[in-house]
Amino acid sequence: MTTYLIGDIHGYYNEFISLLKKIHFNCKKDQLWVTGDLIARGPDSIKVLCYLYSIKDSVKLVLGNHDLYLISLVLDYNINNNYNKINDSQILQLLKNEKIIFIVNYWLKYQPLIQYDKNKKILMSHAGITPQWNNIKEILSFAYEAKNIISGKNNKIFLDYINNENYQVNDWEKNTLIGFKRFNFIVNSLTKMRYCYPNGTLEMFTKKAPNDILSKTLKPWFWIPNILYKKYTIFFGHWSDLQGGKYTPKKIIGLDTGCCWGKKLTIYSWEKKQFFSKICKI
Repeated sequence: MTTYLIGDIHGYYNEFISLLKKIHFNCKKDQLWVTGDLIARGPDSIKVLCYLYSIKDSVKLVLGNHDLYLISLVLDYNINNNYNKINDSQILQLLKNEKIIFIVNYWLKYQPLIQYDKNKKILMSHAGITPQWNNIKEILSFAYEAKNIISGKNNKIFLDYINNENYQVNDWEKNTLIGFKRFNFIVNSLTKMRYCYPNGTLEMFTKKAPNDILSKTLKPWFWIPNILYKKYTIFFGHWSDLQGGKYTPKKIIGLDTGCCWGKKLTIYSWEKKQFFSKICKI
């Protein structure tokens, strides 16, 4: 069995399938880890979701911020039975597809925010692991809390809360947060984080590469010391401006290489320690 890890696919189905053929991926014996953001921006989000669902037993997936947005819209449709608030034509195509609604309701919303392999010492989330967390058991517990909420009865209320850009929680406050604030921080850390202040507090707005920002106080989350960054190999997506491994330490591997911006879709073979990529056209 080979373990492959792939960056944000963003609806680029043809390039995704071409890359799987290039590495001779076999869903009957190989395992595919996906950093989230399966949909949006690319032309074939429906095909990407349907294919991953068809090989779900071979997939270890984490939810990205775009996936959570889709889940929240499907929940809204389940309740209100209309699409009046949706202006994005690509998202509308997803919401009007009965199979996609089924996949979201019965598979996607049950996916975790973290994947973990104890033997291989691999951790994967969409955005990374915040420097404010340094205990693996606690991190897995926090992610499990969020998963239970996302797939639970009150998920619509909580997902509306994290989609409110005017109210975002950026400090863990030494594990004293409760309720909405706690859920908000967990989701922000695992699906939206890029930069932090030196004390680990999240900065939620800056997206550029480290060499392109003027701030002397902001640091990429992985530049702030954390014992876990040396104990585990951490895979993440979300941040295409990093240009792969240009800025990251040895055991921090960013797999979002900008497929939706006309750059590359990238996959990594854990056993071979080798990258494979496919140029994407926009």
